[in-house]
Order: sequence, then structure tokens, then C-alpha cells
Amino acid sequence: MACPTCGLRPSPLPRLWLAGDDTAPDGFDAEAADRLSDLVTQDHFWVRERNRLVERLLRRLARRRATPWQHALELGCGAGLSLPLLEARASEVTAVDGHRRLLQQAQAASSKAVLVQGDVTDTRLGPGRHDLLTALDVIEHVDGDAFLAEARRLARPGADLLLSAPAFPSLWSEMDVRAGHRCRYRWRQMQQELARNGWRAVGHTHFQCLLFPLVYASRHWPGRSAQQTERRPSPTLDRWLGAVNRFEVDRLGALSLPFGSSLFVWAKAEAPR
Repeated sequence: MACPTCGLRPSPLPRLWLAGDDTAPDGFDAEAADRLSDLVTQDHFWVRERNRLVERLLRRLARRRATPWQHALELGCGAGLSLPLLEARASEVTAVDGHRRLLQQAQAASSKAVLVQGDVTDTRLGPGRHDLLTALDVIEHVDGDAFLAEARRLARPGADLLLSAPAFPSLWSEMDVRAGHRCRYRWRQMQQELARNGWRAVGHTHFQCLLFPLVYASRHWPGRSAQQTERRPSPTLDRWLGAVNRFEVDRLGALSLPFGSSLFVWAKAEAPR
């Protein structure tokens, strides 16, 4: 039976609530979701080391808090690769995504998160509950203001927000079009969108700073061969690229790196005025 308020219904799988149809944004259709699923199952160097950076940043944010997080929320959880990181840090975890197949993968990846199928710009979840929110490579697929306004509605005053997005418009390429991106962010643009929607940016860094020249060359090389190699590198190349990213995260992770292919930002929910 569906919930009379939000229309969701429990699935046969535990901790999973589904809508009638996929509720993904136009910028992240089923084809883009399939490509993301492929990346995750590949154990891709970018996904692997990005999650190590997420873990490091969560650890840094946790040290600055007087009390542990109680209610974490991931908006756009995809296949759930980062859910174990939230489950290790918060008493309760909720995750929202529009794609049923990705949520089913996330259910297998998580141990306690409640998974909800829904629109990340209009989740229909109750307001003001969560003290930690994450959104990893989600905001570039949707209207940024609508997304951040919904995140603020769901957050308690003083809640932490950790988000990432593709960085630098100069890297825009066919890969962004195929991924359903609406833009690549600059730090100043992200700051402005956060401030408009009740968030105070606290800090930022970039990921894949050391690989930035290679990424730039890949995105602007004639034809698709370089981009295909970036997406599906050989095992040897994957290990090499992963080692470069691992060095960056381990040795330079405490710094605010000025450039890279991804922008990471952490912010605080402002009290209502």
C-alpha cells in the first residue's frame, strides 16, 4: 500500500521505498544512469579515489563538531558507493535517488540506510531533520537553486553539507553532454548559489589536480579515443592513474587545491532570518 502523503510504497527489499516510475531529472536519464552503473562496477580509478577523498573530508568535518551526526541524508545516492561512509558516521542514514535500478544496487551496498525513490529537488521528506547532507556529482544535473533550496529545507540550522561537482567550464566536452551535465562549476559560482539558498560556504578544494593536464588533453583531443580511454582505461593505466590520485588525496588532501576536474565544497546551513 502506498503512503497517502508522499505516494511511495515499500518494496519487497528491506529499507527501500519506491515511486511508481523513475523520478530522475531530465539531466540524468536512464542512459546516463547505466553509464554511472558501469563506472561503479568497473572499480574505476576516479570513483575509487574520489571516495577516499570523501572519507577524508567527512573525517575533517566530524572533528569540528561538538557532537556526532545523528541524521545523515545523501541526495542522489546512485548505486550507494558512499553510503557506508555515512553509515560509519551517523546514527541514521537516508538516501534519495530517482532511478529504481540504482537504488536496488544501493540497497545491496548499504547496511542500514533507508532508501527512497524521489526527485532530489522535491523529495517530499519532512523538513529540518538532517544534520549532515551529501550530494556527490548531483547538482550539475538539476537546477542548482532548486536543489540547494530543497537541501536547506531538509537541514537543521548548522547542518553540514558536503557536495561535489564537475569543475572548470574549460573542461566541457562531449563527455559532459553524454553524462547529462548542465554545466561545470567554478568556485565563485558555487559560492553564490549556496548563499542564495541559505548556505554559508566554509571551504573548498579540487580533485584530480595532478591529473588536470591529462584530463584537459583527453577532453579536447580530436575524436573520442582519448575520452574512451579515460572512461575505460586498461588495468595498468587504471592502477597508474589511481596511484596519482591516491598520492594527491593522501599527501595534499589537507590543502585547498586551486584546480582539478572536480570541485568539492563544504557548507553550513544558516539559521532562518
